[in-house]
Amino acid sequence: MPDVVQLAEEKPEKTPDGPSADAPPRTTWSGSLRIGLVNIPVKALLITKDVRISFRMLHRSCKTQISFKRFCQEGEEVTLADIVYGYPLGKDQYAVLEKREIEAARPESKNTIALDRFVNFFEIDPHYFEKTYLLLPDKSEEAYSLLRTVMEKTAKAAIGRISLRSRERPVLVHYYRQAVVATTLRYPEEVLDPENYPAIRDLPQPQEKELELALEIIKSLSGELDLSSYRDQYKERIEALVRSKMAGTVEVPEKKKTRPAAKSLMEALRLTAESLK
Repeated sequence: MPDVVQLAEEKPEKTPDGPSADAPPRTTWSGSLRIGLVNIPVKALLITKDVRISFRMLHRSCKTQISFKRFCQEGEEVTLADIVYGYPLGKDQYAVLEKREIEAARPESKNTIALDRFVNFFEIDPHYFEKTYLLLPDKSEEAYSLLRTVMEKTAKAAIGRISLRSRERPVLVHYYRQAVVATTLRYPEEVLDPENYPAIRDLPQPQEKELELALEIIKSLSGELDLSSYRDQYKERIEALVRSKMAGTVEVPEKKKTRPAAKSLMEALRLTAESLK
């Protein structure tokens, strides 16, 4: 018999923009874009979908789901109503804050993105990009359409601030595929500078022949970007394993044999270049 158990069925979650599982993700933020006296109400939802394999922990003997409870260090179970928040001051020292006090400290960007500067989108270092949200008009179709058209024609993006969850972040509002989107940005101190690392600064200069072969390899492998040709092989292997379990068999995916390592960088470059001819 296949090792498969039936858990309680979950009803598909409804989203604000549609009832089906294929509908866009639920609204993450709602508020307004503001440029001077122009106010554009919008709803924001993540533009990406998480399609990773998701496992649930089960008890080996009874196959029921594992649940977790909250306990303090005194061993007492704690309900959500009894939880407060501690800002660390030192070892075992905290400034105790209530949730309502934290909420009251949120800035204006909790509900409004004030756009105070327009910049060239292509001048922005993409390493500062964090997450992108699709902005949908919220009874503001006329103003939204105007902003979208202006951004498309000028290739300009607007900078502002947005508060999401427990952080305020710079946000870049820009045009993307017939829509206006918002990309949160990291602060400069959150992005490492590679030049600060001796392992990068002290690298040796490549030899002329190595450089020549490397350029030849890159030329042979150059082409157009097609992300559809890349698949999540881990996800595919897990799904194949689950199908085999459902069929009453177990087919463990075989590991690929590793190639023997080249004796030197020069040999690896030479053999690679020859294989591409």
